[in-house]
Amino acid sequence: MRFCTTEEKPVDIEIVTGGETHHISFYPTDLAVRERFYQVYENLKNYKPKEITPVVDENGVSNAELENARELRRFTEFLGKQVDGIYGEGTAKLLTGGRCEPTELIRFICETAHYFTQTSDKLIRHYTEAIKGGVME
Repeated sequence: MRFCTTEEKPVDIEIVTGGETHHISFYPTDLAVRERFYQVYENLKNYKPKEITPVVDENGVSNAELENARELRRFTEFLGKQVDGIYGEGTAKLLTGGRCEPTELIRFICETAHYFTQTSDKLIRHYTEAIKGGVME
């Protein structure tokens, strides 16, 4: 018996940062990758920001900005874990240059979303066509 697999090229995204070029490759048709991608939306909906209660010291100085910065950092670390979960460990650090910048992570998720939505119709057709001619006729 000879079995030939279907060849499919991964999506390859070139990232230029700090004068260096890196590549991130993924298969948007891989159901495990798709699940991780769409799970991020659920995780973001379920993310609960920490309630901040500013404290004013004896000199009248509030710690509100410090607490806001801490919460934004916590959110960025959460988002970085989500990105790494989809595209591989270290991707978030690569995208942000190791900085704490949620906008770059969000922008990358949004830019890659079209690869997943684009393949949705193709996947549905692929799996429904696969059962034609089977026992369910």
